[in-house]
Amino acid sequence: IIFYSQLFIRSIDESLVLQVTEFSCGGISLGLSWAHVLGGPLSASELINTWSQILNNLNLKIPFNIPRSAPTPNKPGPKYDPGTVKRVDPVGDHWILANNKKMDTLSFHITSSHMNNLQTQIWGPSVEQTPPFESLCAIIWRCIARVREGSEPTTVTVCRTDPLSSSNDIFGNDQLICKVEAKSECSIIDTNLRVLASMLVNQGVDERDQINEMVEKDQGVIDYFVYGANLTFLDLEDINLYDLKLKGHKPKFVYYTLQGVGDEGVILVLPWSKDPIMNGIDGKFVTIIMPEDEMVKLKSELKMNGVMLEGEL
Repeated sequence: IIFYSQLFIRSIDESLVLQVTEFSCGGISLGLSWAHVLGGPLSASELINTWSQILNNLNLKIPFNIPRSAPTPNKPGPKYDPGTVKRVDPVGDHWILANNKKMDTLSFHITSSHMNNLQTQIWGPSVEQTPPFESLCAIIWRCIARVREGSEPTTVTVCRTDPLSSSNDIFGNDQLICKVEAKSECSIIDTNLRVLASMLVNQGVDERDQINEMVEKDQGVIDYFVYGANLTFLDLEDINLYDLKLKGHKPKFVYYTLQGVGDEGVILVLPWSKDPIMNGIDGKFVTIIMPEDEMVKLKSELKMNGVMLEGEL
């Protein structure tokens, strides 16, 4: 089974689309198109996993709770404008973000041994290392800064699953949305990778409350977007991407992508299958969505910094 998921912005009548393709060899490709207005990556994954449990006649937990928030038009706005979102012209029922640049996508696999080597390059033999996600994102952040020399991204957004939302049965967009801001005089290109990685771990400011207050103040009339408003790092490693099971088989490969990404770009980091049948290969799967005119130079930077190996696209 190959599971392909797409989180994106669609018209209301196409909020969720499921496509199953059966191949003559017996394999199945399962595609899920999921409008982000229904919920974040965790909700999309839990939906498809629960669907497979229903097909397998397994006992389910209590039904999912889909909360409905009551509008509060008189509530004051946030004390400051959140830096993790940007306003766009009204898009109506289609919710499609009009990019100023043509976007391109790059995906590659990083094994655990490869990731360990990257962390050793940053931290040496020290046991006091930041988690692999932040270490990897620090390298990619500096690579992108070199591509955008003169306009390097000093403010980035880190999105990850809220530990509280992962322990309940609520559909929604409850992932953490954290702004990480370097000092104005800080050069990302010249900053030590240890410092960048530590910033991603320790200096993130969760702006969900400010975003909610701003949307409620505008009564939901104004349209905003998060992914690509700043350079965005999306951590999907704690999501159960490989729990789907059909006819006794789990997915060999799961791939997530995004549509409606802003011009600053987004990096998705997904877990790799731990199925022993996959020749013991493990690690992470990275997808980068960036402006097309930056992608060739970015590939070169990723290879020079050891993130992509020679021979990879």
